[in-house]
This record gives sequence, structure tokens and C-alpha cells, in this order.
Amino acid sequence: MTDRALYLRIADEIAGDIRSGQLAEGQPVPSTRRIVRDWGVAMATATKAIGALREAGLVETIPGRGTTVRRRDKRTAGTARSATGKRARLTGLTQRGIVEAAVRIADADGLPHVTMRRVAVCLGVSTMALYRHVPNRSDLTLRMADSVFGGARLPEIPMVAWRRRLEAAAHLFWTVFSRHPWAAEVFSLSRPRLMPNVMPLAEWSFSTLRAMGFDTHDMLCAHINLFGHVRSMALVRLAEAQAEEDTGMSADDWMHLQDGLQRWASSAGNPGFGYVVRERFDFDLDTVFEYGLQRLLDGIDTRRRALGLPG
Repeated sequence: MTDRALYLRIADEIAGDIRSGQLAEGQPVPSTRRIVRDWGVAMATATKAIGALREAGLVETIPGRGTTVRRRDKRTAGTARSATGKRARLTGLTQRGIVEAAVRIADADGLPHVTMRRVAVCLGVSTMALYRHVPNRSDLTLRMADSVFGGARLPEIPMVAWRRRLEAAAHLFWTVFSRHPWAAEVFSLSRPRLMPNVMPLAEWSFSTLRAMGFDTHDMLCAHINLFGHVRSMALVRLAEAQAEEDTGMSADDWMHLQDGLQRWASSAGNPGFGYVVRERFDFDLDTVFEYGLQRLLDGIDTRRRALGLPG
């Protein structure tokens, strides 16, 4: 059992004692030290269990007395009129709704701001309620990334048109990452995860490379490099968007204000760097992405020809 599931189990047991009256109003609940001793868990797990009870409104911490069962009048004050609405929200709570709320937060503020607590607040439910549908934040972010590919569809392209097929797959990922920049942070090149909406896109790439006649080595190297290019450029765009927000300057504007860099580039012995600094460059990431994609496809074509595979 995971640490997260264990602390929820502990919280549920204590909550059961509170609801049954075994732990009366105002009575101290098991301390974190007692939880560590009785359940044989780490202090961090015990602290999470108490925190979950506090979030559920079942306990309160009183200076000099510790954590006690919250009195019913405090638990219900201001909530009686909304009890029916809260039950309705909990009844209507679904995994899909949780994922959609998390995606909205990530689109607006970035992936680091997606926490179980904030998603719960967004949905008007307790944090504990989310765990009945999503086991942890890692699982949530995985489902988020998969969900944004839910409507992604590749065009009908014959298998023999291998370059158009690989190009279309790369463009599809680039488009989705453009709409949801944070999604690139979830994907891993070396440790892929099962994502139902993404797997058909990977199959499109692998079946294309296999139909070209490539073996496993070439298939994996080509696929990883193509996807790595898309993902890395998406992360560059994510970082650039954050930098532009922080500084209020575009990459071009920022570059031309770097006097030290300009002086270094103008010094003797740096002809290459000096040239690119002097010549104005339109730092358009769509253009840079497309350049890199086409060169990668050129390389795959060169490898195909070297192996004597049909075109």
C-alpha cells in the first residue's frame, strides 16, 4: 500500500470514530506521535492523516490542548444551507471532472500550480474527496496530459508517404503542446507511461518506420529523436513565455540589451558569434522547430538510403 493510501486509511478510521461518537466533541484525537506508534508509520504520514481530517472539517487545533474533535456547531455553522449543494457536488464528482478542472488550472497558471488542494477548491469539495477518483497528483498529471490529446486526429496518409506521416505526427504534438504548454513537462523520453489517447500516435510513428524497413534500433532512435525534438522545443517555448512574462521583453529585445554580450561578440577571435549577433534574427520558435524537424527527416531519409531500403 502506498504512503498516500495509508494516511487516507488512517484518517478514515479516525473519522469513523468521530462520526460514531466514540471520539466526542472537544475530545483530543490521536496525536501524530500516537499514530506513529499505533500504526507503525512515519511522522510525515501521521501529519498527513491529521491534515486530511482538518481539511474535512472534523478536527481543529487549539493552543495548549492540541488537536481535538471539532464541535458540531462549528462544523455546521454556515454550512447547513449548503449541505444539499455539497452533497450534490460530491455525487456529481467524477474523474473526468477532476481532470478537466486541473487542466484549466494548468492552462491558466502552469503545472506547478496544480495541487490536489487547489483542484478541490476549484470544484468546491474537500481534498479527500478527490482521492476516491484520483490516487495521487502524479496520476492526475498523467491523466491531464493524456486528456489534451483526446480529440487529436491524424489525417489519412498512405503508409508509403513516410515523410508526410512522420511530419504530421510531429506537427500534431507541436500543436497540442502549443495549446497546453505544460503537457510537455509530463512526458518522458526514457520512461514512457501508458496513455490511451497518445498510444495510437506512437503506433502511427512506429508502424511507419517499420513499413520503411527499419529494424528495432533504427525505429526507436528515429522515434525518440523526433519526439525529443518536439518536446524539447515545447519546453523552450514554455521557458521563453515565462521569461517574457517576467521581463516584459521578447527574446529579440532582450538580446539587443545585453551590452556585455555584444562587446564579447565584437572582440577579436569571435567571428562566428559576432556575425550572428550583428545580424538580426527573428526568434520565431515555430520557424526554429520546423527547421529542426526537416533536418531530422532528412537524416532519416539519408539512413534509409544508406541501408538500401525502398523509398
